[in-house]
Amino acid sequence: MQTFIVRFPSVTYAQKALRLLDEKNIRSRLTREGARGCSYGLEIYAQSQESIYALLEDSGIIFLS
Repeated sequence: MQTFIVRFPSVTYAQKALRLLDEKNIRSRLTREGARGCSYGLEIYAQSQESIYALLEDSGIIFLS
């Protein structure tokens, strides 16, 4: 299991991703990213970063990293 952060352009996209991952029983938590807290991220605990990216893309959730 590895931990990594995926950034999102808005809190809305981060919350959508949080709900999606929760439905798939993937642990994650919301974080604020950036020096001024202007972007949001999810700290995700998963086997593969690529599988999370694919899941987000397939669900139409926009992410930055």
